[in-house]
Amino acid sequence: MKRTWVEKCKQIEELASHYKSHPLNSPYRPRLAKPWQPSSVWRLFHRQAAALQLAKTCKEDVHIFALETVLDDVGRRLYLVTTYTEFWFYYNKNSQTLAHCYEVIPADTVCKLYFDLEFCKPANPGADGRKMVALLIEFFIRKLQEHYGLTCSADCVINLDSSTNEKFSRHLIFLLPNAAFKDNIHVGVYTKNRNFRLYKSSKLGKNAVLELAEDNKFSCRPPKHLSAEEHIFLSSLISNVRFTDSLKILSCASPSDRNESSRVSSGGSLISGSVMNGYQVSPYPEIDQFIWSLVTREGFQGGIRQWNYFALEELLVYDTTNYRWCENIGRAHKSNNVMLLVDLKRDVWYQKCHDPICRVQNFKSDCYPLPPEVCLPSIFKEEDEDWCFTMDENGNIKRTQQLDIHTKEHLPGMSEELIGTCERDWEDCMDDVCMLEAAEDAELADIADHSVAEWNSGHADIPDELLLEAAINDHDTSVQQ
Repeated sequence: MKRTWVEKCKQIEELASHYKSHPLNSPYRPRLAKPWQPSSVWRLFHRQAAALQLAKTCKEDVHIFALETVLDDVGRRLYLVTTYTEFWFYYNKNSQTLAHCYEVIPADTVCKLYFDLEFCKPANPGADGRKMVALLIEFFIRKLQEHYGLTCSADCVINLDSSTNEKFSRHLIFLLPNAAFKDNIHVGVYTKNRNFRLYKSSKLGKNAVLELAEDNKFSCRPPKHLSAEEHIFLSSLISNVRFTDSLKILSCASPSDRNESSRVSSGGSLISGSVMNGYQVSPYPEIDQFIWSLVTREGFQGGIRQWNYFALEELLVYDTTNYRWCENIGRAHKSNNVMLLVDLKRDVWYQKCHDPICRVQNFKSDCYPLPPEVCLPSIFKEEDEDWCFTMDENGNIKRTQQLDIHTKEHLPGMSEELIGTCERDWEDCMDDVCMLEAAEDAELADIADHSVAEWNSGHADIPDELLLEAAINDHDTSVQQ
């Protein structure tokens, strides 16, 4: 039976009364200025694993930042999932909440060459830190040319400084021409999921902010839609590397890694040939298995030579071996293997090609859906948390209990009928019919209130048309009931 206006008003008043006695924390509602900027995602977690899980399953182009802050008089590190654009929008406002931030560099992801350099000044009174940095940059420029054939200069290096009287501290980020390293292990600096301090951030309890060093030589004109500051910020992000067909992936495996790479997976030759990084499987073994099933179907004897993961696009790129079937020419190439790419945001896979003709044509096959069982929402199950962190627009962080409209324990005093109304009409939003009906009812109520007020004040009589309309509506309502 259709709910009457009186019943709706009663439920709304009851719901309003509940929220007045059980207020919610002010939700974060970013207001980015430009319409082409991404949709809002701003989620805080107390565990890095939960943030990584959301980042891997979120359809937006999100990334993870670590925030050092003080909660309940205790220093804590929280993990924020958001987009680069949205993070910079608030980070650039010099908010105290975002004064101590780090980039979380996902494990096994393609990344830039970077260094964290420091020494104690009192213990090294004769050390010339500035000169040592220049020598280090010169050394690696030479080695990059010798080992990888890359030509670069000091202009390609972002040189950040946060030195104090007690400690010399520099960050170096190499922006190599159309090249990047396979992951953190091949860079040789840090381990997986490393937290690397951001440009313009200081450590908690410290005032030394990472700024461009006086001897920094990095100079690159920013794109038209970016300020110079935002361009430096984005360029300094270690995992901000986009996939292109011509991008050269650099590796620097130790002898033990090379010996390990020649082994075959104990799971039954999942990967044949060598794997350049020494790992037998990618971070997504279920997807590895699916790709292996593609290159071994219908009598093919293919394998996975190597994989590369691009965190920026959530893209897995598989270089195959002994598998040359190309959708562009409708047959197998004679000598060139193909690439199989998995878009983790859209849950699809497609083929690209190493063949020169296909590359000139910028060929990309049709996209095909991944099997449901290997899609990320199936691989990563959302863990239930009975509490979480929220941040309001002023940067205030609060720890709050999760609101769950499906359990009466979190909604004391609310009737089961009201919970159903809340779930149907407010959590999922009312459908268009209900919205239109509510708007019409509100307009009629406003007209009625206005007319009755005029009548009571003696300034005007109730129009005959309104009395007739009210009588007809009353008759129709009686018939429906």
